[in-house]
Amino acid sequence: MISGSTVAGHRSVTSAETAFGTSRVRALIPLGLGVLAATCVMLAIGPWPVGVFQDDGIYVVLAKSLATGEGYRFLQMPGAPNATHYPPGYPLFLAMLWKLYPSFPANVTLFKFANAVLVGVTAVLTWRFATTRARLGTLGGGLATGLFTTCTPVVLLSVMVLSEPMFMATLVPTILVAERAGESGRWQDAVLAGVAIGLLSMVRTLGVLVMPALVLVMVARKRWRLAALVAAATVTVMLPWQLWVSAHTSEVPPIFLGKYGSYIGWLTDAVRTEGPAWVAQVARKNLAQLAFETWTHTGTVLLPIGVRILATVLVGALAIAGFVSAFRRVPVLALFMLAYLGIVVVWPFAPARFLWGIWPLIGLVLALGAQRLATSAIGARPLREASARTRHKAYARMLALAPVVATTLLVAGYLRFNYQSQQEGWWSQVQGGVAMRARPMAEWVNRNTTPDAILATDDDLLIYLYTGRRTIPNAAFTAQEHLTKQSEAFAAAQLRTILDTYKVDYVLSGTEYSNLAVRGLSSTNPPELTVVQDVGQGAVFVPVRAP
Repeated sequence: MISGSTVAGHRSVTSAETAFGTSRVRALIPLGLGVLAATCVMLAIGPWPVGVFQDDGIYVVLAKSLATGEGYRFLQMPGAPNATHYPPGYPLFLAMLWKLYPSFPANVTLFKFANAVLVGVTAVLTWRFATTRARLGTLGGGLATGLFTTCTPVVLLSVMVLSEPMFMATLVPTILVAERAGESGRWQDAVLAGVAIGLLSMVRTLGVLVMPALVLVMVARKRWRLAALVAAATVTVMLPWQLWVSAHTSEVPPIFLGKYGSYIGWLTDAVRTEGPAWVAQVARKNLAQLAFETWTHTGTVLLPIGVRILATVLVGALAIAGFVSAFRRVPVLALFMLAYLGIVVVWPFAPARFLWGIWPLIGLVLALGAQRLATSAIGARPLREASARTRHKAYARMLALAPVVATTLLVAGYLRFNYQSQQEGWWSQVQGGVAMRARPMAEWVNRNTTPDAILATDDDLLIYLYTGRRTIPNAAFTAQEHLTKQSEAFAAAQLRTILDTYKVDYVLSGTEYSNLAVRGLSSTNPPELTVVQDVGQGAVFVPVRAP
């Protein structure tokens, strides 16, 4: 017999579900999330030049090269070597936009608004993934999607011409296709997933990690032939690019391997030089930085150490619980993220940017963790038994609510971090600092150099795009500097190698490493550089040629 209270409780739950679950409302939720995410990026777009972040300049130069029919080349460098540093997916997308609106620099705004649209697409697809595959529910999926697409990290990477927005917009559907292929057992789905993974890797190389994730899922389910099909389809799509890289990788001088060459060679050289212990040191530093990022993003970075440790433990608990749920519901996503995060830990670069590149998926895993902890606490047997005794009801309720309260506090800190970042104009600070340094240099170059001049500069891509002069970096980018700063002797030796490799007319200096280099070469006897003029925050030098 069903009691009236049971019926009433059922009706209240049904009403709550109806509020969020009607087909009309459900159709509007992803649209609203997409519009909100895109609008947040559009409102943050500023008048900053392209090239302030190095990578954004690379993408625009490659897009220009493709759009103008000059191939896939680093047009800014003398000799315009073929490009092998980044795969061509995002530059091809920008090249199509360049064709539609070929007026530079006006088309930079178009590129940035296109990124905003891609973020909106990411929000829509993330919500679908969260509510279908991840089974977070309409409300949970909506909150996770909104919090991790309309946020500072995503906005920061999207207001510049960077590939992360396109990567996010293509990563989510690729994982959706991969999860379906892992379940269906159909060879057509396996081939489609392999092709999708190969195309994803043409946007950002780390996208290829979806392939071993899916293969492992299929092997665990004893679908050996389908696993082979996925791998074969992925390799087939990637093969032309790998052959291109193999054919042209030596066109960029070794001194610029870190900036414009193969990352594999760059990292291999560092490990060969420093030894395996160096990788462990990188991992320790990156793990410490990840802990600091946890404090920053939860708004606890300025609070006492005990609060910061508690925040780290809580986020760690959410992540572990989230991965447990993800392995059961979306195993391809779980394996991909573990592989991705594993590489981030040992990669000699600031880990935050790599995390932000998959930020919506990180939000989904944390949301799965919150859901699992809350459900486990409420349904735990000791709590059920305690709640049956009147004197223990309050105790049981407190324990059941603990995960909800902890998650709410973390979300509050995360919202505080985003609000403060927005108030401080975080993305404008990142771009503005470089723009203020580079603008006087570009103006000086336009006034004082001939069109055929070759310049070694901190901002080689920006200077090329806004002056048309051939440019090269004035310093090397090494994997070792993630742990140890360059010395004056090292920086000077690198600049000397650059000047021996190219017939440079002017050296433009304005950053820490380039200042070390020019100081080292201008203080030799006889000097190898002489100063021409102080410009803005830096100075211009000319090489002293041997008679």
